[in-house]
Amino acid sequence: MKEAEEFLSKMCSTPERVLEAAVRMVGWQLACDPLVRRTIREAYFERARISSRPTTQGLKIIDEHHPLYAVKYLKDKPVTDLQGDQFLRLKCGVEDKLMTISLSDIMDGNTTVNFLDEAKQLYYRDEFSQVVQDWNDLRGRAVTFAYKRVVEDLKRELTQRLLQEARDHVTEQCCSKLYNWIKIAPYDPGDFTDEDADDWDTSKGFRVFSIAFVPDLSQAAFGCCIDIDGDCCEYIRLAHLLKRRNAYNERDAMAKDSDIRRMQDFILRRKPHVIAVSGESRDALMVKEDLIQIVKDLEEQEQFPKISVEIIENNLADVYSMSKKGEADFLDYPPLLRQAISIGRRVQDPLIEFSQLCNPDEELLNIKFHPLQDQLNTAELLNALYTEFVNRTNEVGVDLNRAVAYPYTQNLVQFVCGLGPRKANLLIKNMKQNNQRLENRNQLVVSFHMGPKVFINCAGFIKIDTNALGDSDNYIEVLDSTRIHPEAYDWARKMAVDALEYEEEEGKPAEALEEILETPERLSELDLEAFATELQNQGFGKKNTTLYDIRHELNHRYKDFRLPFRSPTPEEVFNMLTKESPETFYVGKLVQVSVSNFIHRKPRGDQLDNANPVRNEDTGLWQCPFCLKNDFPELSEVWNHFDAGDCPGQAIGIRVRLDNGISGFISIKNLSDKTVTNPAERVRRDGLVLCRIMKIDPEKFSVELTSRTSDLQDRDTKWKPPKDAYYDHEAEEKDLNLDRKKKDKKKTQYQKRVIAHPSFRNIDYNEAEKVMQQLEQGEVIIRPSSKGNDHLTATWKVTDGICQHIDIQEQDKQNDFSLGQKLWIGSEEFEDLDEIIARYITPMAVNVRQILEYKYYKESIAGNKEKASELLKEEKKKNPKTIPYIFSPSKELPGKFLLSYLPRTKVIHEYVTVTPEGFKFRQRMQHPNLAGLLKWFKQNFRRAVPGTTPGMMSTRTPYMGGTTPNLIGVDPSTIQKVAQNLNPHMLHNLSQAATNTPYGAHTPGAFSQGYSNYANTPYTPSGQTPFMTPYATPGPSTTPRYGSQTPVYGSTGNRTPSHRPSGSHPSQTPRSIPTVSTRTEQMDWKLAAAAWVQAKGGTSGHNSHNSGRMTPRHHDSGRSTPRYSDNSRDSRYSASPRYHEDGSRRTPRYDDRTPRSYHDYDNPRATPRSARSTPKTIHSPANMSIGGDQTPLYDE
Repeated sequence: MKEAEEFLSKMCSTPERVLEAAVRMVGWQLACDPLVRRTIREAYFERARISSRPTTQGLKIIDEHHPLYAVKYLKDKPVTDLQGDQFLRLKCGVEDKLMTISLSDIMDGNTTVNFLDEAKQLYYRDEFSQVVQDWNDLRGRAVTFAYKRVVEDLKRELTQRLLQEARDHVTEQCCSKLYNWIKIAPYDPGDFTDEDADDWDTSKGFRVFSIAFVPDLSQAAFGCCIDIDGDCCEYIRLAHLLKRRNAYNERDAMAKDSDIRRMQDFILRRKPHVIAVSGESRDALMVKEDLIQIVKDLEEQEQFPKISVEIIENNLADVYSMSKKGEADFLDYPPLLRQAISIGRRVQDPLIEFSQLCNPDEELLNIKFHPLQDQLNTAELLNALYTEFVNRTNEVGVDLNRAVAYPYTQNLVQFVCGLGPRKANLLIKNMKQNNQRLENRNQLVVSFHMGPKVFINCAGFIKIDTNALGDSDNYIEVLDSTRIHPEAYDWARKMAVDALEYEEEEGKPAEALEEILETPERLSELDLEAFATELQNQGFGKKNTTLYDIRHELNHRYKDFRLPFRSPTPEEVFNMLTKESPETFYVGKLVQVSVSNFIHRKPRGDQLDNANPVRNEDTGLWQCPFCLKNDFPELSEVWNHFDAGDCPGQAIGIRVRLDNGISGFISIKNLSDKTVTNPAERVRRDGLVLCRIMKIDPEKFSVELTSRTSDLQDRDTKWKPPKDAYYDHEAEEKDLNLDRKKKDKKKTQYQKRVIAHPSFRNIDYNEAEKVMQQLEQGEVIIRPSSKGNDHLTATWKVTDGICQHIDIQEQDKQNDFSLGQKLWIGSEEFEDLDEIIARYITPMAVNVRQILEYKYYKESIAGNKEKASELLKEEKKKNPKTIPYIFSPSKELPGKFLLSYLPRTKVIHEYVTVTPEGFKFRQRMQHPNLAGLLKWFKQNFRRAVPGTTPGMMSTRTPYMGGTTPNLIGVDPSTIQKVAQNLNPHMLHNLSQAATNTPYGAHTPGAFSQGYSNYANTPYTPSGQTPFMTPYATPGPSTTPRYGSQTPVYGSTGNRTPSHRPSGSHPSQTPRSIPTVSTRTEQMDWKLAAAAWVQAKGGTSGHNSHNSGRMTPRHHDSGRSTPRYSDNSRDSRYSASPRYHEDGSRRTPRYDDRTPRSYHDYDNPRATPRSARSTPKTIHSPANMSIGGDQTPLYDE
């Protein structure tokens, strides 16, 4: 500090500021030191680490299909571990605002974990006095300042370096893909020397028949024949090529056959050496099969040679057909025909065809080489791609005479070393203007004025077909047809003379070359190493490689070193036709599929013989062991089901189709985590299912899928793409938890409303539940809804601990805070909140009180089916001949009550829904009060629950369709005793055997009377006995099921319960009951409905208990009662007035009425009775007893 005081100035007015300025000055000097920067740069580039985090938008967009999924969260990944185009993808994510990336400020040291600490130690002075320690602190601050400045610069430099490395990798991948396309040699059509005709000669080239199409039946396909010179000599339009030969529509099948015949005639006329099909879609496989069949027929009928059919990738043809070059070449041709031409030329020579896009318009870049090629500099990418063309072109060589004769091959001339586009165009132009062919390489200089440097560069790659020149006035150099450069011609001649062992005086180099070209094997005897040593001694340098190349070229003049064409593998065909790749279609990928069919496995003969149908003891019905159909009343019908071939067999899975045309299969075990026996219960045909790929079969174009929830979630990452080794799972889990909390908070948020109503409160769901605990049953609160400003929620108390929340939709709102002029609950409209409370909430509350006051209401059960079952079984043990039942509230479904009853050994649970109109039971049955519900329930509880398999209370009367045996003279009491101990099936078989009469019309006899007496006796069936109506029911063989008219007879035997309550209105004149003569006769439901309405209308005049009940609001027989008429107001409204004497308004409370007492709701005509009144007993065939006997009810 003392030294600092000496340097005080206006800028540094305090010693502290002087020291800070000194630290900065030393820090800047260190930061600018080249040695320091180089040391830190080398260490930082090697030890720097990168981290990444997704943005809010990235959290939503980056899923497991996104290319950034594996690096979504990175933590301290060394930059040296970045592979391929990884950093370029990260940079693209930053530009798209999906991610943020950061480079570390701290890096590891050589011996410690911190490079900065090591740098400080090197700059410290190694002494221990206090003054030295203070100076060391200042030195450390200076080193830290310099380090931060250098690292900030290195971050930018490292970012650019990593970005350039990633771009270079992408460029390399693009060039590699182009190389794989143009390294393929022309197609080898095979040997046609056995054919007599000259049309099959392939020495100068071969013809191609190529076909192009699009997967659209409305667009015609095109085929063309490409001759040996690459020209389209003829084309054919095929409008129905993609239709099926076995099409359901005969016109389509005939049109397809017509196209097949036309193609056959075309092939027979043009005689192509190979057929190429565009790999546009999976339809290419069908087209290929059709062509193979055509060729096969021609081989058998016309002595046609065997022709190969190949599928060719159409990526180049697709771009060429829409390019300016394609339009200029074939202006009048449609795009599909241009595609066909391009495919045929690609088969002839891929290098020439790809070069068509190498033009000033840079149309080569329209081909997709890599997903990230758009991130590269266009000029750099194009230059790299052209370099590939240069390498391949100079390997093959260019024939200038052919380029002048066939213009479509001229694009290759620009890639000859030393020429380029400008010189190539000028050379071609001069050759055309002079109308002169190139007969030797020296003419490039003499005739076309090529400079010496250009000539030296290009001479070795311009080939001249000396055999095709014929007689010429110019000197023909045989070596011009080889890759040997003119500078090495003398060495080649020397090698030829030495190989033939000519003497110098008799040796003629030209003749020696011609002879050695005919017998090149003699060159193998030369000692090229000695020759190279001699050349080196003469001052030509090391020419070992050159001499070996000359010998190889003399053995094979301009041999094509490109790879031979091969047919694509099944996996390549799969990727070609589906337009997928291993990066876009892989095992574990999530896909959405469409269900096309359900797959069953038909049972074989031995399986049918060993089949074991199962009988359901509860329903008494038989089940097929294969298709699991379970509605067979008799065992014989199961066997008829087998014999008729109606059994589809066991379900094994579903067939689906993906968006890319691939078919898939989901095994039944992979359909769900739960056991599935019938796939139709889980999915529907043409429905969409989210699946994950388990296996890919390229040969069959099919995949195996799974739709199990555990596989879709894949918590153990068995199927998801692997994440990076430096993936930050903790940060991801933290963000997921924050996102969940935000969503939960957003769900509970609502906007406060300005509504003047005593029942409205600005509270949320949880607060409403708490307030309801202090209110009485039936009280209601109107509150804002989380669904938005156009919704309200009515929360009313059903019973203690259970509240129902009703959604109210608003319409015609003046603003977001006001109440809508129209209010809707479902499809019902209300004018204001008072009307909702009075006409919707209050009637439901009154109806709920009927259940709450009922004597068999058990609030402690709380909708628990297990507790209800235990209670009912205990009551059943006390009184086995009764059918106990109870009501209990449902917490999971507020507004519904669980009705549980025990008719035999199995407890049945059904829900009763409370509505403003009354009680809804079994989906569509509405009852105005609890008494009517209980009466209908006791009369019809045997009926099957809608939507389920008919159960134990089926109204079917089995086994009684045959003629009754005549057993006159037998004591009826004896028959009664025997019948009680016999199985019903055995009793039926005995009756049939006694009369030996087939099933037919009923013939009354003495047995029917005795059996009728047996049916009226008290009877408790065993667990093996199926439920049925009494055996003595006369009439057809079966009682019609639910939905058909049930016959009612005036006999003394029991009756099957009808749809209409009997005996409830003594003042009503009994109507005649029609009998059913045939099984197929149907009831007129319109007349039945009208009769029911009339009966309900008559009831109100005789039922004192329901005399004040409001007429239902739904229209019955065209009659309706005004909503607010005084003479039809529901008594419930009067019991619960909207406004009290003090002017306040509140919903009914328990203290508004008399103390709770139990009423007998079993009889709709009964007046309320006290709890001490004597119970009544109902003895009626229609009461709730087991078999129609006269056992009293549990509650009576």
